[in-house]
Amino acid sequence: MDMCAMDELDDGVGSWTLKGRVTQPEIRDLAKYHYSYLHGRKNAKRLVVSFLDCSDLTLNGADLRDAEMVGAKLAGSRLQGANLSGSNLFGADCSGTDLRDAVLERADLRGAILSNAVLAGADLRRADIRNGFILHQDEDGNLIPMREADAVIDGANLDRAKLKGARIGRVFGQRTSMLNADLTGANLANADLSDSDLRGAVFAGADLTNTSLRGCVLHGAVLAGALLDNTDLEGADLTASQYGYIDMLKVDLSKAITSIELDSLDKSIAELLRDHMLWVRTLGREGHQADLSRVDLRKAELTGLDLSAANLTLTNMSFANLSGTQFRASNLSQLMAMNADMTDADLRGTRLDGANLFGCNLSHARLSPLVLTGTSGRAAHTSLRGARLEEAKLHQANLTRADLSGCRLIRANFRDANLKDAVLLDCDLTGADLRGANLDGADLRGAVGVRY
Repeated sequence: MDMCAMDELDDGVGSWTLKGRVTQPEIRDLAKYHYSYLHGRKNAKRLVVSFLDCSDLTLNGADLRDAEMVGAKLAGSRLQGANLSGSNLFGADCSGTDLRDAVLERADLRGAILSNAVLAGADLRRADIRNGFILHQDEDGNLIPMREADAVIDGANLDRAKLKGARIGRVFGQRTSMLNADLTGANLANADLSDSDLRGAVFAGADLTNTSLRGCVLHGAVLAGALLDNTDLEGADLTASQYGYIDMLKVDLSKAITSIELDSLDKSIAELLRDHMLWVRTLGREGHQADLSRVDLRKAELTGLDLSAANLTLTNMSFANLSGTQFRASNLSQLMAMNADMTDADLRGTRLDGANLFGCNLSHARLSPLVLTGTSGRAAHTSLRGARLEEAKLHQANLTRADLSGCRLIRANFRDANLKDAVLLDCDLTGADLRGANLDGADLRGAVGVRY
């Protein structure tokens, strides 16, 4: 919505009485009056569309803070990037609504229907998304339930959503996508999230008591500090997720899929690495390529080793010492390496798509292109698409031409790093330190939080 047009208001705002279906011109004008209301202007009026049909309307980017939308029908509407913080959406029908990157902080979503809604990147911190029901008063003054309004978020897209401290209860349904969502401290007790995509989601301090995570994919998820009393993890894939022994004392992991323990491998880690280094030195004529995918290598001491071209997909290397280690042309997709030490590591030409590198030390690391032998100068670029690098240390790292599309780089330290010609499409650089960084030719389209 063009907020520059907000001054062009008529004097007839107080005479409007809407019933039934709201049209696109009407909702546009109501949003203008609401904008004036928020800014203390004359001829202003708060947006109130309770129980009205506002389906299939467009209000992308509109400022709708504290709007009143109780029981409104918003199905199929487009509210991408809209600010709905503090708004009252109690019992509203938001099924299929586009709420990508919308701000719903402290919003009242009790009893709201959010089935198949797109909430990717939405800010739902401290929102109330519990169940509820709508009442109306009969002729005798008695309050009668108008309709059941159990909040439903079945099959919704909540990728990258901010749900820190949200009061959710049992409203999340099956097959919900919450890729890289922040659910720190959220209340999910008794929720049924069966078969949901929870890769990279953060559940630190969340209440998952009696929650069903059956069949969920939790690669790269953080469950450390979550309350997991009687949580159902049957068939859940916990490979490369982060949790401690004490976190799992009250759950049954016997039917869950977990990382492979080192002592269950056919060879010791030392033998595997010797075979791999021989394979690298002889260009594959002798030895064997190291396949450490899905292996638990937390706190491992692997400093200075040559793991070039190794398969380390879904490997858990959190808190490991990997300083000076060579990973050239390795596959580290969906690697879990929270707080690992990768200073001076050679990561040229590696695949780190979807990796969780929260707090990882990558100072002086090389993530620039790798020139491939025998290809007349053809190079493989390092890919970190969709990786998590919050609070990572990348001081003086070389990220020339690296693909960081969709990365979470919140509070990352890029001081004096080389990001020449790097791809930073749709990255979140909120709070990142870019002082002295070389951003010549970098593609920053869609990036947020860029501050030099």
